[in-house]
Amino acid sequence: MKMLLEMILFVPSLLASAQPLQNQLTDQTNVPKKPPHIFFVLVDDLGWGDVGFNRAESSKYTLGPDTPTMDLLVKEGVQLERHYVHMMCTPSRAALQTGRLPVHIITELAEPCDANGAIPYDMTGITEHLVRAGYATHQVGKWDAGMATPRHTPRGRGYQTSLNYFGHGNWMWSEAEWGGSESGRADVPQPDFYDLWDTDRPAYALRGTGFEEKLFRERMLSILHAHDPSVPLFLNYDSRLVHYPLQAPPEFQHRYAAVADENRRLYYAMVSYLDDQLANITNTMRALGLWEATLMVLSSDNGGYVKAPMGACNTTHSASASPASDLGHGTTCFNGEAGANNYPLRGGKYSLWEGGIRVAAFVSGGFLPAAVRGTKLQGMVHIADWYGTLCALARVDARDARAAAA
Repeated sequence: MKMLLEMILFVPSLLASAQPLQNQLTDQTNVPKKPPHIFFVLVDDLGWGDVGFNRAESSKYTLGPDTPTMDLLVKEGVQLERHYVHMMCTPSRAALQTGRLPVHIITELAEPCDANGAIPYDMTGITEHLVRAGYATHQVGKWDAGMATPRHTPRGRGYQTSLNYFGHGNWMWSEAEWGGSESGRADVPQPDFYDLWDTDRPAYALRGTGFEEKLFRERMLSILHAHDPSVPLFLNYDSRLVHYPLQAPPEFQHRYAAVADENRRLYYAMVSYLDDQLANITNTMRALGLWEATLMVLSSDNGGYVKAPMGACNTTHSASASPASDLGHGTTCFNGEAGANNYPLRGGKYSLWEGGIRVAAFVSGGFLPAAVRGTKLQGMVHIADWYGTLCALARVDARDARAAAA
C-alpha cells in the first residue's frame, strides 16, 4: 500500500518516513487535497500473454490479440510487473472490496446466495469509505461478491448505482446465467434463469436488447455524460470479458479468421472487444475533461484459463439473429475452459503457480505525475492493497469500525 502511494504520488518521503504506515495514511500530509476520479477496471480471466504490453517482453511468443488501447495506456502510465490476486474470481473480488487477503475472507468460489455472500455481513466495503469522502460511486459488470441480503449487493456495499449480474458468468446475448462449463455438448444450453440487475431490481427493460458488454458500455457512457466533474467519481467496471462461455460479435470474430483453434479465435475476439471498450470509455473521459484528474487501475481477477477443450464449439450464422438469443452470432465455445495464454508464466486459473495469481495490470490516467509515466513497478502488489491506497487518496480513514465492533 505504501509503495503504491509512493508510485502514484511520486513522494519519496512516504518511503523514508519513520512514522507508522497507519499514521501516514490517516495524517495524509503528502496526499493531494483534491482527490482523483478513479476508474477501476477488473477484467475476468485475462491471460498474462494476451496483452501486447506483456508479449513485447517475450522473444519466443509474440502471437496474440491486438491491444493497442491497453498498450498505449501502459506507455502513458505504470506497468505493474508483480501484481497478485487469488487463483479464482470470487476471492479476488472480495479482497478488492474489503482490503483483506482472501485467507481472511474466502478462498473458494461462492454462489450468490451463499450465507456469507463472499463478504461477511459486517465488513465495510471500499465504496462506503469513498462515499464518506464525497465520491459518486457506480458499479458496472460482474459482481460475484454475494447477494444473500440487500447489504451483500453493490447497493448495500455503497454503490449508488449498479448494472450487474451476481453469478460467475452470463451468456452474453440472452443475459441468462451461465451454469458452468459443459463436456462434449453440441447444442447451446437453453436459458434457465436470467441474471441482470439495475441497482436494486431486475433489469427487465435491458435483458435481451444486445450484447451484454455493449449494455455495460452504454451505462458507463451515460454515467460519464451525467457526471458533475467537480465531484470525485469512482467507476468500478467489472468486465464480463473474457470469462467463459466464449462469445463475441461476428465482426470481432472475423478479425481473427486466420486463427484455426476456435477457443483461441473467440478469446482473441473478446480481448479485442475489451480493448475497444476501454478506448471508448477513456476517450470519452478525455473529451469530457475528466481524464486529467483520473487515476485508472486495470487488473485481471486471476490468470487466464489454460485447460484442454472438452468438446467442440458451436457455430450458427443468421443474418437476422435475435439480440435476445445466443444463437446465430457465429461461434461460441462452452465445453471446458480453454483459450488463454499466460506465457512465460506456469499454470493458469485455479492454479497457485504464477500463471494463476500474477496478472496483467497497470495504472494510467492524467492524475499520475509525469515523472512516473512510462515506467514499470517491480515491487509486489496485491489487489487487496488498493483498498487502503484509494482511501488514502480520498483522504478518508480506511479502518473498518463496523467489523471491529461486530
